Amino acid sequence: MSRMNPQNMELKIGCTGWSYDGWSGTFYPKRMPKTEWLQYYSKIFPITEINSTYYRIPDQSITKKWNTDTPDEFSFTAKFPSIITHENKLKNIKEHVFKFLASLTPMYEKVLALVLQLPPSLSFSEARPRLEELFSYLPEDFKYPIEGRHESWFTDEAIEYLKEKNHCLVWNEVQGVNNPAIVTSDYVYIRLIGDRSIPESKFGKVIVNREKVIQKWSNKLKEIQDKVSLAMIMTNNHLEGFGPSTANTLRMQLGLEELIWDEKKQKKLEF
Repeated sequence: MSRMNPQNMELKIGCTGWSYDGWSGTFYPKRMPKTEWLQYYSKIFPITEINSTYYRIPDQSITKKWNTDTPDEFSFTAKFPSIITHENKLKNIKEHVFKFLASLTPMYEKVLALVLQLPPSLSFSEARPRLEELFSYLPEDFKYPIEGRHESWFTDEAIEYLKEKNHCLVWNEVQGVNNPAIVTSDYVYIRLIGDRSIPESKFGKVIVNREKVIQKWSNKLKEIQDKVSLAMIMTNNHLEGFGPSTANTLRMQLGLEELIWDEKKQKKLEF
């Protein structure tokens, strides 16, 4: 297929998180302290998805540092806390939602999207009235991609509803989910997660080559480049073992330049 024309669709490609011990010496300079990792990451990538917000609502002192450590043009996305999406399944969550939104205040202007990753057990019909209530009090400052994993999210009824509301149905590469990658809004959000066959202890280098899988998604992006104005793509270590490398593979398949970080430069010199 043809190369991506970046003038047609804005591309923001990043990783799901940045704080992985296995990246020390492969992405981050070996002696760089963890406190400087985000600052370094944000010089290489334009965006990241914060996964830690799924497990706990961060203190404002943390989000203030995230804001300080990144340039003005950097973007964050963040997952809604599990107490909202998984434990309560979108019911009786108003207090938790407001607490989560308040935690993001110091970095508010850099937050591009808040991701509603829903459990596989939550069907579209169950979620629909709860989403209606949730969106009645969510601010319009952010995008809210919805990652439905129950098969009912891919039915005609669900797709029609999402298109009507301009809600993005997340495209994902996740074990057990057969995602048809349908455009339901004026942007797309893609999560290249993979399975969990690669343990965290192996993160930091490519363990499994999934270039063909990445090619499938790059082809999808090329097909829709004239249909949406923005694509956010997040790569996870579980896909190949090393999120930054996966992001680079995708970039090059789309005709974008390879990103080079200090450890990659060093290895090229040694070679």
